Amino acid sequence: MNRTTRGTYLFGVEPVFGRDHRHRRDWFKERMALLARFFCIDVLAYSILSNHWHAVLRNRPDLAAKLTPREVAIRWLSVTSRAKCRNKNGGEITESEIAQIVNDPQALEERRARLSNISWFVRQMCQTLSRRCNKEDEVTGHLFGSRFKMNRLPTEEEILAGMLYVDLNPLRAGLADALDDFAEVSISDRLQTLDGQAANLESWLAPLELEGEVDGKKVVIANKLTTAQIEEQARKREALNERLGCIPMKLEAYQELLWHLAIQSRPELQASDRLPASIFQSPMELGGKTVNLEVLIERHAKMGRRCKSPLDRHTRDAINRRLAAGRISAPLDNTWSTV
Repeated sequence: MNRTTRGTYLFGVEPVFGRDHRHRRDWFKERMALLARFFCIDVLAYSILSNHWHAVLRNRPDLAAKLTPREVAIRWLSVTSRAKCRNKNGGEITESEIAQIVNDPQALEERRARLSNISWFVRQMCQTLSRRCNKEDEVTGHLFGSRFKMNRLPTEEEILAGMLYVDLNPLRAGLADALDDFAEVSISDRLQTLDGQAANLESWLAPLELEGEVDGKKVVIANKLTTAQIEEQARKREALNERLGCIPMKLEAYQELLWHLAIQSRPELQASDRLPASIFQSPMELGGKTVNLEVLIERHAKMGRRCKSPLDRHTRDAINRRLAAGRISAPLDNTWSTV
């Protein structure tokens, strides 16, 4: 995760001057999606709020090792500024640029390693975004206050807790009243597959689960694709076949866990008409084992306390506006403040 400099709301509505920067969240998401296509990095979850962002990432050196020298060169040149190129990011990549990397074994292996390095992924993401925001504001300097913070998630349980924490950021901050109320969060993208919309199997966001990971049976994806289209998508995915799911859990069960934890932090959501009527009616399993909710809630609370900070003015303003409109019957619990 990382915060904007001085905690300013460079991705939201400034509370003092009222300038609206929410369109920059789309810039952030578009840049992350582009990098995910070329880097050997899986994006498991993300959320982009007014003054900070979160992401759960998995580096894939196994994929980088399988790239041909030409693929390494093209991928790297596709995401860098190419300062010596006349058109920089514009124009086609030339054979001379590719040859310069391919014919230098040391440079080639260095760039191969970078393509699966999370630090380089975040660097390419934040630097480009900083330049774009500075150009819009006609200023210079840092967009983010310091280098990003990172924690390792060694087990499936920790990955699940981390993803839940990231996906619940907008609800805990009082910026949304339902899981799909906030556009720039991964759960909003995932829930589209439950609304009858076509599931994009080649999406930049890593699938929550893959076929056979949950119960050994083929996973049926809720969408409107024909059998021929599904088979074509499967053939394309088979050509890669290195994609990994996030966790061995069905999306419906993951959605239920999110609502459980959302209600823990905001009890007033129990009365919300956005809470699905069918929720909490089926067992929630992770890798075939029933999830222990008490343990998960405690782990999730510790994760929140690890980054604990008081609710900032922007969040309080958002809550007060909702209270004035009669949309919230109780205030947020400060224990679950956003970070």
